[in-house]
Amino acid sequence: MAITLLILCSYLLGSVSFAYLAGRLKGIDLRQHGSCNLGATNAGRVLGAKWFVIVFILDVLKGVLPVLAAQALANEPDFPPDQRSWLLLATATAAILGHVFTCFHGFKGGKAVATSLGALIALMPWVACITFGVWLLAWLSCWLAGRLGKAGAVAPASIIAAISAPVAYFILTAAPWATAAMPMTIFLLLLAILVVIRHHSNLRKLFSTKASA
Repeated sequence: MAITLLILCSYLLGSVSFAYLAGRLKGIDLRQHGSCNLGATNAGRVLGAKWFVIVFILDVLKGVLPVLAAQALANEPDFPPDQRSWLLLATATAAILGHVFTCFHGFKGGKAVATSLGALIALMPWVACITFGVWLLAWLSCWLAGRLGKAGAVAPASIIAAISAPVAYFILTAAPWATAAMPMTIFLLLLAILVVIRHHSNLRKLFSTKASA
């Protein structure tokens, strides 16, 4: 019962769109402005850089807090040790899916980046640090080398960072295909695929821009 409630609460917390709330504070519905996406990038694009930072941090916390709660539950003496990793990953997945498919806005939400980073911070801090470092370098490179602008560079940087997460895990883990490591391996691979799929429109625009240049 506690596990089911935790996963449900994780999804509901993930479904809280801070981008939408920030827009409403300014009298704007972000679903009708900018990219129409309920994420930190669109909040920054429409509302300003300050709101990008605020929404980004809050979205990260949506991934951190549920996993920390799952860790506390999994550390209880009577909790089965063989179910610990599955509980943590199920909780992280629920929060991420809540962010992407929020039940409060017609199952349309963000693009899985910030909340996924938050989940990684709680699950595997070193992988999270590497992923964020890759994102930052990719963002700076795309911004400085191209005509994408600060906001436009976020999408390619996010895709590169998402792909780097399983790569970093493979490097840091002695046997990523072993039975004990397999749940995290599958989680990171599926997470990378989700982020790429969620950015398909950005990729289409990017390639069309290059083709017309």
